[in-house]
Amino acid sequence: MYIDKIEISNFRVYYGFNQLQLSKDSTANISVVAGNNGFGKTSFLTSLVWALYGKIMSDVDQRYKQEIYEAGGYKKYCHKLMNRVALKESELQHDNLPIALGEDSFHLGKENTSSAIDITNSFSVTIRLSGVMIPSVQSEFVQIKRTYNVKSHKEDVEILIDGKINELTKNVGPEIFINDFILPKEIAKFFFFDAEKIVSLSEIKTTDEKLFLSQAYSEVLGIKKYTDLKNHLENVRLRMRNRAADKSDRTKLNKLTDQLVQNEKLIQVFRQQITEKSEILQSKLNASDRYQEQLIREGSGMTLSELKGLKESQISTNIELVAVKSRFNEMIELAPLAMAAGMMHDVKTQLENEISNSSIANSILKSKADLIVHSIQSQREVNLSPQQQTILIELIRTTLLPADLSSHKVLLDPQPEFQNNFFATYELLRSSYSKNFKSTVADLKRVQSIYNAIQKKLADAESKEKDSVVAAIRKAKTKVDNEIVNLENEIAQLTYQINSTGTDNQTILRQVSELSKKVKVEDADQQKDLISARLIDKLNVFILKFKHKKKESLEQNILIELNRLMHKNGFVKEVKVIIDGEIIEIELFDQLNHKIDKELLSKGEQQLYATALLKALIEESNIRFPVFIDSPLQKFDRKHSQNIINQFYPNIAAQVILFPLIGKELTEVEYRMLLPKVGKAFLINQVDKYQSSFTEVDPENLFDYYLKQNQYV
Repeated sequence: MYIDKIEISNFRVYYGFNQLQLSKDSTANISVVAGNNGFGKTSFLTSLVWALYGKIMSDVDQRYKQEIYEAGGYKKYCHKLMNRVALKESELQHDNLPIALGEDSFHLGKENTSSAIDITNSFSVTIRLSGVMIPSVQSEFVQIKRTYNVKSHKEDVEILIDGKINELTKNVGPEIFINDFILPKEIAKFFFFDAEKIVSLSEIKTTDEKLFLSQAYSEVLGIKKYTDLKNHLENVRLRMRNRAADKSDRTKLNKLTDQLVQNEKLIQVFRQQITEKSEILQSKLNASDRYQEQLIREGSGMTLSELKGLKESQISTNIELVAVKSRFNEMIELAPLAMAAGMMHDVKTQLENEISNSSIANSILKSKADLIVHSIQSQREVNLSPQQQTILIELIRTTLLPADLSSHKVLLDPQPEFQNNFFATYELLRSSYSKNFKSTVADLKRVQSIYNAIQKKLADAESKEKDSVVAAIRKAKTKVDNEIVNLENEIAQLTYQINSTGTDNQTILRQVSELSKKVKVEDADQQKDLISARLIDKLNVFILKFKHKKKESLEQNILIELNRLMHKNGFVKEVKVIIDGEIIEIELFDQLNHKIDKELLSKGEQQLYATALLKALIEESNIRFPVFIDSPLQKFDRKHSQNIINQFYPNIAAQVILFPLIGKELTEVEYRMLLPKVGKAFLINQVDKYQSSFTEVDPENLFDYYLKQNQYV
């Protein structure tokens, strides 16, 4: 499956109509879309996810769920997706005012505004795909276009097969069509991913996180469709038994079934209330922020735009400061070891000597040598002269025992886990610790200085507290803050009621299941029941075998990819996929069959593990969808970068789209290694923060063109 063309209209920073045609060359399957931070790389990825999934994009990744929640609901989120320039034009049209476009301007009269309003009130994203496999339908291309009107809040999805509406898409609906024939939402995150953030795959800890990821694994590996089929057959048997129940059992079943329906409706009501209260909560939060801004404005002479910019800088700088401090704290823990580099080297030498010359092994060798010597000396029938015996015994001792056997003292007697941790730490200190530590200290000083300056400005602005106007604003803000607390408590209570009702449903379902076993199946349904039971039994056996087969295949693929990408040959000897009920976990083992703690891996190694896992999952899924990668090569050293460029990016999919930050996430040397596989290259240009567009350039001249465009920036 290939994406031929992408069209973006008035989506976030992409003002007006923007089009991109990606590379479909099998020998040069990579398209590079480069741009500075803030130019629209993330917006581009978001536009594709939104075009495919719309409101259910919150199920694709936690990031989208959080963004929709913080916006105050899907409608308000979509309102923020509209390009600011286009939205302003829409408001001007609504007020029947002149609109300036470039150097020209014109006035829209009432008789000619309708079509223009339809255009500027809406944003849209269109994706054209070829090679889509649709059973019983021959097609050259499929086109998906999602449009949202910010005035009417109407969302429209148009799916065309070879340019025409098809009965299949009308019957099943766009969501099911996209989920079944294009890309299931449960695994979309594996095809649209941030290479810097995928390290989270190696940091999964909580049961909820494990369950969420396991569901995605299950979908990727194809297990879910068989478990869904089994569950469907069980529901069929339940309905047949319900029909066949005697009067008393039927009454109980009907009562329990009605209770289930009522509970489901109740859960929907609770969820609706949460949605409504969340939107009110967001408006209250916004009001609280406005009051806070007013308080600061009353205490300083800065304008609202200056204040807003200062607060945005405070938030972003604080996030950066927390990240840098965390990085600094991690590195400071290793500082004493780095300062004692000579002693660390001595420990390493001692450890290597003890591993290669362990006391047990040497003792055994010495015992065997003494035994051989004794045998030679006691064998009188062997016709050897004393001189020959001496020479033979010395030869045996020299061959079996190391010359410096007595010089190696056992000081550490290390356990295998200690050995692995020590050598990993020593390698980190030897290779990149000093450079990274200096860089981190410099970053910490710089960010702390910026943050302190911002804090001082904000503190000066808030100093005027006794003014009557300030007191009135403070009172209003306190009232709003109390309402925020009450709303948060109400949402928490509703969430608890949803969980409690869901638990009740599980209990009722078990009661229904037990009750249904007691009822007698009618003759008309008896054969169906027997067939369903037989199929369920076969499915249980098949699912068990299928899980085992997929487990072995996934283990082998992850191991192959890890050893292909890592420059430590044989660092990982074995990969085990543990399937325990609904939970699927992945464990790594070293050469000594000891479990490798993924948290102790360096960030670069964690990213390599997650990258190998993604490659293996995509391979196992048999879904041939293009792969989009943001922030490539962010945490890799030079050798790992070479492996990723040569082994991973060209082979992960038939069509790969990279979104690098040129010079930082992708150097010119690295790009030259990648260049033979680059079919197309694009630069994201920006007029201002609300107007970005694509410029296609010759892949050979991408860096030259980028430097030329940015030399005056």
